[in-house]
Amino acid sequence: MKRNVLILVLGAILLLVSCSEQHKIARRFVKNNNKTQVALYMPERVFKRNLRNDSIPENLVDSSLQKQISYLEKQVKVIDKVNDDNLLDVIYLSMKETLKDYGLTVQYWEDETSHPDSTHWVIEVPRIEVTEVCEPQQFCGWIDYNKYCMDVPIDLVNVAAWFNLANDTTFNMTFTEQNYFNDTDVDFDYQGNKVVARIACDTINIDGFYRFAKILGKLYAGYCYDFMMNKYIDNHQVESIDTINRYRYDPYERYFYRTDRDYLIEIK
Repeated sequence: MKRNVLILVLGAILLLVSCSEQHKIARRFVKNNNKTQVALYMPERVFKRNLRNDSIPENLVDSSLQKQISYLEKQVKVIDKVNDDNLLDVIYLSMKETLKDYGLTVQYWEDETSHPDSTHWVIEVPRIEVTEVCEPQQFCGWIDYNKYCMDVPIDLVNVAAWFNLANDTTFNMTFTEQNYFNDTDVDFDYQGNKVVARIACDTINIDGFYRFAKILGKLYAGYCYDFMMNKYIDNHQVESIDTINRYRYDPYERYFYRTDRDYLIEIK
């Protein structure tokens, strides 16, 4: 028993030492990359898919085909309104501004003889996919110790993005995806002798999607910076102990924190 406790204590000490070492390397990375130049490239177009599977309501089953098509078109909230240039501009400008917050400058430094190095990065976004779907989500509540549930259709727009990242030691393709969806709340209550569900829902729309895209630009910039930072840590620490948790850096509060899911996925 004492031996097991000793092993646990030694393991905790080694982990603390490793974290301390990683923090030092991360701080060195931030210091060394102040005013790093980043060549930032966006794709020429956005790949858009409408995967909604809306059904015709009973009151329109016997109506004309034109009315049915018109009904289905009205169910589409975002994907048919997305302008490629507008979306790419929003993401690009948001990324550029956020990279500046990290101490980086978007500057197209390449020429025929230059190559990425520690202070000259390439961030290329070769592909962005936008997909709209409508999926049922179950909401449940308790009344008088009884559980009630119902499925509510949720409009959802998925944005998937790929990144090619390069500096002196990193040449990787990575991936991330996020969802923009209805903010929905379901409350169960009595109405007479019946239990009813009251649904509050903020419908998604193109204006909200562009605001979401601006947030994505901020997120992408941070993800790319953190990916480079973690590669730097991996290449400079004495021994790699933790391969799951990754470090993220907050440039506004200037502190590091760990995450096991909030980062770019490396494509190998």
